[in-house]
Amino acid sequence: MRRLLLGVTLSAMVFTLMGSGTATAINGEKAKKWAGKIAALGQRPAGKKHEREAAAIVRHRLRQLGYAVETQYFSLPGGGRSLNAVGQTSGPIRVIIVAHMDGVPGTDAANDNGSGVGLMLMLAKSLANEDGVLVAAVGAEERRHTGAGFHLGSRKLSRSLTSAEREGVRLAVSADMVGVGGTLNIRGLEASPNRSSRKLLNAADRLDVRASYLQDPTGQSDHDEFVKRGVPATWIEWRWDPCWHQPCDQIHRLRPWKLWQAGRVVLEAALRELD
Repeated sequence: MRRLLLGVTLSAMVFTLMGSGTATAINGEKAKKWAGKIAALGQRPAGKKHEREAAAIVRHRLRQLGYAVETQYFSLPGGGRSLNAVGQTSGPIRVIIVAHMDGVPGTDAANDNGSGVGLMLMLAKSLANEDGVLVAAVGAEERRHTGAGFHLGSRKLSRSLTSAEREGVRLAVSADMVGVGGTLNIRGLEASPNRSSRKLLNAADRLDVRASYLQDPTGQSDHDEFVKRGVPATWIEWRWDPCWHQPCDQIHRLRPWKLWQAGRVVLEAALRELD
């Protein structure tokens, strides 16, 4: 009996300690379930039905969490239009977290980028009671499909911010391909980490999570458009995924603990900026 009580007491202490940080705020299994909902829609090329359905899932969830929700529409080079599903809490924007919901044709795009959308929704839940948060599922990121020279959804979103709003942003993160891979990378356009990249790297250090900086000189994710508008932004990615842009990019390959680790790092950094 004494041993049982000791075990209960220790368990309660561990839970209390974990609950005070980010360990229990991010649930990798639930993030994967959200990613699964997106991937289950099937192929999600920009401007098509399944991309719009993904946006509807995101909008509904963000409204449930209490966010003020906006839909931003924009035109595609080949005709038609895509969209962003944007949620915002009250107060001046200090933290931005985005994930693209479109995918290249021929794949369920579970890791690229159902994983990012699933993680963004978990982070949105953890940050719903904080002022100054903007989260978004953006469309038309895949330049290979749209034929554009830009990540069109994040370009639309970054251009919708006023100069004062852009200047007030303390942390901007793109969550992209965060469910598969052997190395957790914090990525940026610059040769050395910019402000947002440094904040994620510092958060990883505080959490004893192994992460390293890797330059992304050609701007392969949505952070690219924010940097071009003067907002130092970063991309968090597990890499490398051999099923990138391939039919094998399916939901069963996503690892919940990788989603959890990436989410912990972003949440730790975000909460520091929202204090």
